[in-house]
Amino acid sequence: MYDRLPISTIKQYAYCKRRFGLMYIDNEFLDNFKTIEGNIFHEKVNDPFFNEKRGEKYYSRSVPVYSDRLGLYGVCDIIEFLKDEKGVSLPTQKGLWKINPIEYKNGKPEKSRADEMQLCAQAMCLEEMFSIDILSGDIYYGKLRKRVNVLLSDELRLSVEKIALDIHQLMEKSFIPQKPEGQNCNLCSMIDICLPRVFKKPSSNLIRISNFLEK
Repeated sequence: MYDRLPISTIKQYAYCKRRFGLMYIDNEFLDNFKTIEGNIFHEKVNDPFFNEKRGEKYYSRSVPVYSDRLGLYGVCDIIEFLKDEKGVSLPTQKGLWKINPIEYKNGKPEKSRADEMQLCAQAMCLEEMFSIDILSGDIYYGKLRKRVNVLLSDELRLSVEKIALDIHQLMEKSFIPQKPEGQNCNLCSMIDICLPRVFKKPSSNLIRISNFLEK
């Protein structure tokens, strides 16, 4: 198996296999308004030194997580700890606490369920680290301005396990998949790398050069 890969690879692969390959195998990346907007939105939770207690709840931001079984590592945006007799102990807090991972997303739920798979991968890392079961987590969507609860079903977990295996195999082979059929690329920041516009519609300069060579 390839060395541990970022948990974000799960989301990118679930959203578009080719985008994953360009980003993590070819090390290509371009920003657009959506990625920049998302980065600004994430600044709210990018503070690993932030801890806060609110009554029976305790919050930590930017928490590192990993899984040897899945070969993944990453950071949970927020972990919400809730007092629970069946929970885990924390070094800085008294009692036992239930773990509820919360992922922050600027947009809204997607058909690909890529956000849910990323959240599930984080939860599976936490389960391995703390030897516990996590049944659900939350995704806070900026466009909706609310948290959406996600049930971490067996189906979702199997999808994460399969993707984790696939991405490790692709990394080992350095193979970049083709664009999935029916993929909507209009808002993708990588469109000009993945599908260069020069191949879609020749520029006027290319047309003039072509006409000149034909003479």
